[in-house]
Amino acid sequence: MFIKTTRNSKGQAYYHVVESYRSEGKVKQRVLLSLGREDEGKIQDLTAALSRHSESLQAILQAKSLDVKHTYIAGPLLVLERVMQDLGINEIIGKIAVKHERLGFDLLRTLFTLIASRWIKPVSKLELYEKWVDRLYPELVDNNIRLHQLYRCLDVMAKHKEEIENFLYSYGRDLFSMQVDVVLYDLTTLRFESTREDTDSLRRFGYSKEHRNDCTQVVLGLLTDTDGIPLSFEVHPGNTFEGKTLKGIVDKMTKKFQVHRFIFVADRGLFSADNLKYIKEQCSGREN
Repeated sequence: MFIKTTRNSKGQAYYHVVESYRSEGKVKQRVLLSLGREDEGKIQDLTAALSRHSESLQAILQAKSLDVKHTYIAGPLLVLERVMQDLGINEIIGKIAVKHERLGFDLLRTLFTLIASRWIKPVSKLELYEKWVDRLYPELVDNNIRLHQLYRCLDVMAKHKEEIENFLYSYGRDLFSMQVDVVLYDLTTLRFESTREDTDSLRRFGYSKEHRNDCTQVVLGLLTDTDGIPLSFEVHPGNTFEGKTLKGIVDKMTKKFQVHRFIFVADRGLFSADNLKYIKEQCSGREN
């Protein structure tokens, strides 16, 4: 597009906004807008008006080249930040970090990054490091975290698993809200893209809930309260029968969490005659 000056038979000049286009192999022009006569000063008024809005126009033009795929992820991080604060996760991780002063990285921020990844888009630690860390809002995560530090963070969490579970179970509770009468328990299988069973005592072939019997796996048991807040988890060898995991969870509830009377909600397959008998024996004659 360009501004073209034309004159009529009387020699009067007019301004027009003209666009060139090609038709049947020839370049032609069409008038898009008439700006008035030269001596009316409309072109000067138009120029002044455009100059006043040039910054807004420039912003609009730049916005056309932006893609939401290239923006930082911030909203979910703000929600997660509040959740971790309210549940006491920040407090216990802060206490653990003091015990590992030589880590060389921010334990809480690294854990926050790992949890955010599982929440927003579950990926491997390698893909998180190579792709997703740079997408997360830098004021909330450590964008300079190294891959080995992500794995190191998991090692620290595993080392303090019992401490974390005990703290979070008691956090925010007092003498009037300590009891847990109803617990929910379920299991699932998590597979490895591997067939090796000689690397540790957990990876084994077994019944796969993902129908991937060609891969080794582990069995994960999760215990929650009625609000869906996790109380504890246990990892079992991949060839473990689900019913055999229940006794360990009952022991944990009665000893670790000091819960002596509760309603146990789980799949029917977990409630064999032996398991029901065991639960009754553990809970009989005890008070909340």
